[in-house]
Amino acid sequence: MSALAFISNVASSRRYLLVGCLIVFSFFLLSTHVYQIHNETLLFTPYHASCTSMDGIANATWPRKLWQSWKDDSEDPTPRTEGLSHEWREINPEFRYERITDANEDAYVVDNFPKVVSDLFTSLDNAVMKADYLRYLILLKEGGVWADIDVKARKPVKNWIPDQYKDEVNVIIGVERDENHNKIWDGQPYSIQLAQFVLMAKPGHPIIEELVHLTEKNLRKLVASHHAGESASFPDIMGTTGPWTFTKIFMDYFTTVTGVPHTGDEMTHMETPMLIGDVLVMPKIAFGSLGDISDDHPDVLTKHFFIGSWLCKDGKMIEGSPVDPKVCEGT
Repeated sequence: MSALAFISNVASSRRYLLVGCLIVFSFFLLSTHVYQIHNETLLFTPYHASCTSMDGIANATWPRKLWQSWKDDSEDPTPRTEGLSHEWREINPEFRYERITDANEDAYVVDNFPKVVSDLFTSLDNAVMKADYLRYLILLKEGGVWADIDVKARKPVKNWIPDQYKDEVNVIIGVERDENHNKIWDGQPYSIQLAQFVLMAKPGHPIIEELVHLTEKNLRKLVASHHAGESASFPDIMGTTGPWTFTKIFMDYFTTVTGVPHTGDEMTHMETPMLIGDVLVMPKIAFGSLGDISDDHPDVLTKHFFIGSWLCKDGKMIEGSPVDPKVCEGT
């Protein structure tokens, strides 16, 4: 073979190699782009169409993570919460404790979620709705236990699930209000309000995914309907990110997995945990704040002090709140 022919063959081979590399690289970029779009879409896919494997969730171990958020990382955020965060760590030594603060919450969401999520989150100026949205995002991605800063731990998390349910539970929630078959809110069919100040979930659960989806939808709707600088009212918060939205999502899920409409009537005066699908619903005594029940009662898992700082702005009660305005004195 002549030198010229050899060089020609080498050049031709290099061209083929270069073209091949470009094709592979282009395919890689396209795949990455599609994967990113797919991930952003999946984050807001309703639970009935989720690609999340329920078998995978059921077989996964519970993340040993404790999550809280507050304005800062001080050991005792308020006089009424003195020692509470320490107690969570003390009685759950095998759990990793993490507190997200006002200073780093935006960075956490930007680093861990698609831009469509982080742009919405960082644009919010209402601390309460950000805290609600944050807990749903954290539990979707990382799982574990969420507890508001004014919640006192009474029993180790490892003892929360009764033995007969240990292999069947993927989410744990509790009852906050029980109106004994009477509707709690105008225009809503529910007689039970579910608590979102304490909850526990394995990562990637479709019900948390749907909760994130509805919260995002509600937030965009609220932002579009409010004027710049307009404060969110009590109904705005409750119905956009708070307990009203939280309760609706779970009642819809219960209806879907059982085929029977759920309004909360079936949970009235519940005294023991109730398993609905793979969600364990705790009775009011477990997570709620009942003044006539001792902290040492065997059924009390946590105690909520209902500090209610979110109800106040500039020392005054936010619009539409049914709570005594004295709560806001001195805030």
